[in-house]
Amino acid sequence: MDKSIFLPLVQNAALLLALVFLYDAIPKKHQRQYFLLWRLGIGLLIGGIGVTIMSTPWMYEPGIIFDTRSVLLCVTGLFFGGLPTAIAVAMTAIYRISIGGAAMWVGLGVIISSGLIGVIWRQQRKSYLANISGREIFSFAFVVHIVMLLWFFLLPDKVAIPVLQKIMLPVLTIYPLATWLLSRLLSRRFELERDEQIRLQDDFLFRSQFNVGNIGIAITGVDQKWIKVNPRLCQMLKYSEDELLHMTWKQLTHPDDVEADVVKFELMLAGKIDNYEMDKRFIAKDNSIVYTHMTVACKRANHQVLLVIAGYLDVTAQTLADREVLASREQLELVLSSSDLGVWDWDIRNDHIERNARSADILGCDIDMLNANSRQWMDSIVAEDRPKVLHSIEAHIRGETPQHKMEYRLKTLNRDIRWILDTGKVVSRDANNNALRMCGTYTDITEAKLIEESLKLSALVYDNSSEAMSVLDETGVIITVNAAFTAITGYSESEIRGQHIRLLYCDLNGHGFYTEMNNEIREKGEWQGEMRQRRKNNEEYVIWLTINTIKDKDGQPYRRVALFSDITDKKQSEHLIWKQANYDTLTGLPNRRMLLEYLGAEIKSADRNRNHFALMFLDLDYFKEVNDTLGHAMGDLLLIETASRLKSCVRDADVVARLGGDEFTVVLSSMVDHKGIERVAEHILRRIAEPYVLGEETAYISASIGITLYPDDATSIEGLLKHADQAMYAAKDQGRNRFNYFTPSMQEYAKYRMRLIQDLRQAVVSKEFELHYQPIVTMTTGEVLKAEALLRWFHPERGYVSPAEFIPVAEDTGLIVEIGNWVFEQAARQSALWRKTFGVDIQISVNKSPIQFRDEGTLLHNWLELLQKLDVTGTGVCVEITEGLLLDASMGVTEKLLAYRDAGVQVSLDDFGTGYSSLAYLKKFDIDYLKIDQSFTRNIDTDESDQTLCEAIIVMAHKLGMKVIAEGVETEAQRQVLLTAGCDYGQGYLFSKPVSATEFASKYLVKEA
Repeated sequence: MDKSIFLPLVQNAALLLALVFLYDAIPKKHQRQYFLLWRLGIGLLIGGIGVTIMSTPWMYEPGIIFDTRSVLLCVTGLFFGGLPTAIAVAMTAIYRISIGGAAMWVGLGVIISSGLIGVIWRQQRKSYLANISGREIFSFAFVVHIVMLLWFFLLPDKVAIPVLQKIMLPVLTIYPLATWLLSRLLSRRFELERDEQIRLQDDFLFRSQFNVGNIGIAITGVDQKWIKVNPRLCQMLKYSEDELLHMTWKQLTHPDDVEADVVKFELMLAGKIDNYEMDKRFIAKDNSIVYTHMTVACKRANHQVLLVIAGYLDVTAQTLADREVLASREQLELVLSSSDLGVWDWDIRNDHIERNARSADILGCDIDMLNANSRQWMDSIVAEDRPKVLHSIEAHIRGETPQHKMEYRLKTLNRDIRWILDTGKVVSRDANNNALRMCGTYTDITEAKLIEESLKLSALVYDNSSEAMSVLDETGVIITVNAAFTAITGYSESEIRGQHIRLLYCDLNGHGFYTEMNNEIREKGEWQGEMRQRRKNNEEYVIWLTINTIKDKDGQPYRRVALFSDITDKKQSEHLIWKQANYDTLTGLPNRRMLLEYLGAEIKSADRNRNHFALMFLDLDYFKEVNDTLGHAMGDLLLIETASRLKSCVRDADVVARLGGDEFTVVLSSMVDHKGIERVAEHILRRIAEPYVLGEETAYISASIGITLYPDDATSIEGLLKHADQAMYAAKDQGRNRFNYFTPSMQEYAKYRMRLIQDLRQAVVSKEFELHYQPIVTMTTGEVLKAEALLRWFHPERGYVSPAEFIPVAEDTGLIVEIGNWVFEQAARQSALWRKTFGVDIQISVNKSPIQFRDEGTLLHNWLELLQKLDVTGTGVCVEITEGLLLDASMGVTEKLLAYRDAGVQVSLDDFGTGYSSLAYLKKFDIDYLKIDQSFTRNIDTDESDQTLCEAIIVMAHKLGMKVIAEGVETEAQRQVLLTAGCDYGQGYLFSKPVSATEFASKYLVKEA
């Protein structure tokens, strides 16, 4: 392997190890607490590492470099997810663009694909990252870097092949190894986090069992002192927790039980046993004896006992009952007959069990039936519990346990499930210590079990609820809080317990807030609402708080229960949604919705105060050209800068809004006279006309402003907007870069234009159009082999409507597409008809609007199909286009003109000389004819400059292989000048005005026939 490649890449890969140390340097609790900030931070750190390793690459040649950014980004995507990866990809991509070079796009592709593959792989394997195998890591690494190598095929073959031959082996050797090493380190971190989560779950389960239940639990040291006791043990021994913590368990143990307990305790400390059980008596604070069944276990470290945990089940009642049974069976039977205890007496030698009536009641059967079948009770025990019961009885009979005691489920004959506490003891043995007789009781503990389960569930809900809960006494002192309370407020339970709720009061809620809240709680016993708070770390947040009162039997407040949830994110989301709904995302200005609300409020204010206000409707001139030439990104920058300039031109009380695209509005409130309005308008025009520096480009635009006044011009929002829009269009028509006030004549024109649009739509449906044809004459021979189709509209009521009047309206409304399609079809059919009828090929020129090029859709295909069907070629139809159309690359002009050429349709460039007249475009596009605009031919016989221009156009066109048609030829002198200059065709009133198809045929075609 070439060391010149190997050593830089190994050094480059070594930098990646910094990622793990940076990740571990952030405390895990902060990762969780500031999750989004952490993800943003780690993304920036990873991006910084990416830029660092990219700054020390191995360079094949200038612009073609290699580094381990692909390893960094794919591992980032796999272990850190989308947001950090997106940040890192963006930073490294920007840096790669800044480097440039022939392989810049390859480098960008490697960056994006590496991060994307890592994120996708993470989505599929997210839950297995802690246990991800080395084989999978190598597979992942090879996929990423094979894709990386494939990107180099974007380079020319003469560059790509040598690069791949030299770099493939180092890349597929070093990069997978680096990926494996980095992934193993990160997956190890995932394993540690998973183990920590398991430990927290175990700790939670212990605490939930420690605080709730009917079993006393104590944790002691090796010195026999109690370190921690639960409430149930305090209740059993009648000591407070503080009192017990200052005593040893030996002090409270019954003297007769001390020795047996100490012996087993010492055995456990010596490591001979790990746990033990025994029945043990305690002397309670009131000198009563508490009988318990004790289970003891220990926690060791390095073979030394650190802590001892003991569980105590209070069996006082059962023990006393057993003693009474032994003392007097008859007395016990008498007592039990009126109790809720089932009694059983088992003759072990004869295997016969006698049970009392309560046992039969529990099972739901007749007493005689129960005693007749000794197996019926045992068979009714739920199958899962039966082995444990039998094991307990057998162990006691063998003398391994002092008594049989078991809780289990019993399926009654009514198919109900009952919980039974079954206790029993051998009361008679023979000389060989074989058990002869065993007696016991059944206790139906179903209700207690349900209560226990309910309490456990309540405790789980309390401790695991995402809603913060706290219980206060009647004075407002905090008694207890749950985990969610601690998580939200930042105060631990020990810090907050015993404190007055005033500790959480916050000055953000305003003066008198808490006074009003407390008054309502005292009066109604409840309160709910929104409140601002501060966490322990002084961070602000918003909660929804509900407070209820629990009263005692006398109806007096006993406890207050406060529940609240953190709604900060919800409030922020609501604010974001409101902002997105009411403000433009690009410029930050109010949008149309917000503007309408503001105008409504401004109208009410103006009516109330008898004020006037002005509404300006502003449209940017030439903004489309900026978008088309510099791109939409630069267009967006221009709009943002425009918004800033507009705001700088008005007062703080005025409103600037963006309606969409390049349309803005300005509301000037409380305007006294027109001078103030005009000063603002002129200021806006000057500011907008200033140069826009967009990256490395500079753009120049202007603005057209329409102004309307309230209530002078309109009294409704719709009227104001409509009138301002009309005034703006009037400003555009007057030359742009100006402002114009609304006038009633604009409204009249708008109404006229609306009626014209309606009539035009009806004309399309009713076929009110007709084509006239103006001959195009061969200048040398006078022959008529060409004609221009001109659209005429004869309205039933208006009569003749000028094309200059209705064509712009048709273009604005999009009707020109349907009309143009009709014109093309009629012209093509007319050309085919004349050829069939008179045997003469007359080429008919059809004008095509730029709007048709933009919106024609599938019409081009339909047109070409029609020409093929009619067998009409370039000698039959010619399409006339304008110069401006050639500048608009977005319409696909090149492709469409090529389609015409392939179909044999010729193209004529109309009004040549009035637009850009670019020789580059004439050379680029396939143009067959140039039509000299009539503004040049009108004075060609008297104006030498016009004559010179026409001669130059004719010579240029002929040099480019095009023929020339002169429009507007009206005199013989004009024709002679054009003929002398070499013009090919002429068109104008000298030859003929536009005529109908019938008149054209009779005048020019019949004679030919």
